[in-house]
Amino acid sequence: MLPIVGLDDALITLGGNGLLTFSDGALTMNGRQRITLAEEMIHSGMDAKKVSRLLRWQEFEDFADSILSENGFSTRKHLIFKSRAGRREIDILAWNDTFTLAVDCKHWLRGLSPGRTKEAARAQVERAMALAKRPELLHRLKVHDLDGRTIIPVILSLGELPERLIDGVPIVCVSKLLSFIYGVSPIDTKLKRIRLDSNSQARLA
Repeated sequence: MLPIVGLDDALITLGGNGLLTFSDGALTMNGRQRITLAEEMIHSGMDAKKVSRLLRWQEFEDFADSILSENGFSTRKHLIFKSRAGRREIDILAWNDTFTLAVDCKHWLRGLSPGRTKEAARAQVERAMALAKRPELLHRLKVHDLDGRTIIPVILSLGELPERLIDGVPIVCVSKLLSFIYGVSPIDTKLKRIRLDSNSQARLA
């Protein structure tokens, strides 16, 4: 972000960067602008945990959902379903003709121990595997071509982490979500993929 001297400079800078909207003498900021500003604050060195407290949880999820929806994915937020291990929830399920993404929206991950981050990745794999065992649910959501389809567990974070991949689970900074969905390859063997079989048994691809 550019250096800010006073209030006028702050407003000019934020407006010039598209982080504020001036309309009818009023200043407004939508959810996408707030997320972008939060990213800028973190990149400038502010504590990610403190910055994340300025955002409503729904804003983070809505932003991710809008990016996916605007780029060819069908989405379902807060997908709750039952599994043998109990109730499960996936923050955002996103799918197109090529990919199915089970996205866990983490408000922030920076500062977590490697063990905690690894546990978050493991838990998302378990959720994706539980969903893969519910093909009838996916069918009701109009996820087509289930036979041979795979689910990729993804963790979406506010602020970029040194780790980009943990046990095959991509850790994607929200500002890099667009580049991720256009850059991921259907044949990338580094990514964890849970395959749906016609016999309804989920397994790692």
